[in-house]
Amino acid sequence: MEYFDEEILDAKRELERLKHTTLETGIYVEDELLTFTQVTLPSSKIRIYLPEQFIVMPDMVKDMKYPSKNAPDFIVTSLDSMVNFCFNIFPVLLEKGDTKVMSSQFQNALQNVNPSIKIKNIISDIFTAQGNEMSWFEYKGYTLDGQNYNRMYIVRMRKTVLHGIFNCPMRVKEQWSGIVEKCFLSVEEEM
Repeated sequence: MEYFDEEILDAKRELERLKHTTLETGIYVEDELLTFTQVTLPSSKIRIYLPEQFIVMPDMVKDMKYPSKNAPDFIVTSLDSMVNFCFNIFPVLLEKGDTKVMSSQFQNALQNVNPSIKIKNIISDIFTAQGNEMSWFEYKGYTLDGQNYNRMYIVRMRKTVLHGIFNCPMRVKEQWSGIVEKCFLSVEEEM
């Protein structure tokens, strides 16, 4: 007689995962259900949905992970500090199409600093429901934690530019890439 306990449990887990595929319902990463809340970035009127389980990265950890004086201004991180959403707000006014130019400048700067970086999936001129022009690209990087997946966003707001960076270990890249896109597509600015 065959037992199907394990297969039944797997099917139940898969059904549960299928119920959680949006920022509103939460999304599974590995075996953890992440829930999301809208966060207003410091000193701005810019809001974005981020995982509720994440915290603002403590300065001591920030100084170790991002030792450069050009470290991001605001970092939200997983409790193990392996998955990070980083933000800078530039007081720059961009014209239509300029996110692509700024994105290209960041790509060149990254490759000048580290020629081994290979830029992939350059996406330009995406318009969100909120009307913000957005460009992004991704690359593989190396940190103290090892090899990681990085995605950099340039979002044209009304009077500023949101520079967003996401990074995570390569082993969870596939699980996070869709989540990151949903988070950045949720960016809006209070009027």
